[in-house]
Amino acid sequence: MTKSLQLLNNRISAKRYQKEFKLSDEQKTELLESIRWAPSSFGMEPFKVLLIENKEIREEILAGWWNQVGVTQASAIIIWVAYKEEYLKNVHFKEQTERNIPDGFEGIRETMIGGVNAVLTSLDMSINEWAARQAYISLGTVLNTAQEMEIDVCPSEGLDSNMVGKILAKHNLINLENEKVLVGMFIGKVDTTQEFHHSFSKTRRPAEKAYKIVK
Repeated sequence: MTKSLQLLNNRISAKRYQKEFKLSDEQKTELLESIRWAPSSFGMEPFKVLLIENKEIREEILAGWWNQVGVTQASAIIIWVAYKEEYLKNVHFKEQTERNIPDGFEGIRETMIGGVNAVLTSLDMSINEWAARQAYISLGTVLNTAQEMEIDVCPSEGLDSNMVGKILAKHNLINLENEKVLVGMFIGKVDTTQEFHHSFSKTRRPAEKAYKIVK
């Protein structure tokens, strides 16, 4: 069994956290870099992330996060913020293709942007859904990084995105005109002394129901 598969087998979302545990600067950087280097469609990276340790801000967003205790118990919360359609098309795509593709290859830059539009059309998908999918790819990537670091995490999309967004905007952390809150992840060390520190034992469907190899 590969190390990656072993990490996945052992990983389970933490529901209760040790309040005194603090992430080191090195740990925070490692987690954020694993998000930054995750793959995204056409290399467009249509989102940013916030790692919030600030207790006051987390207390403010607690109600908007359906009062999940991880918001305030965990050492920090990472929030994925997607760029909205107008900003993507008018600003971000141009900046990103100029970053990824050298001068002299302007035709390839245009092809990349056209490729995004072709995917949206072929899959009958909105650009907002596409941006969210890219964020979720990076969320999946950071799970294994955290597990390897022996950091406990829990992805969470149980939130009122608009309510949380307004609070973040109030603190000048996002621009609601161009950005929208997508999903989050609590980060810390599980507190096994609390009830329901994990929901239940980890299970998955049997292999024959989960996948099929077609030769």
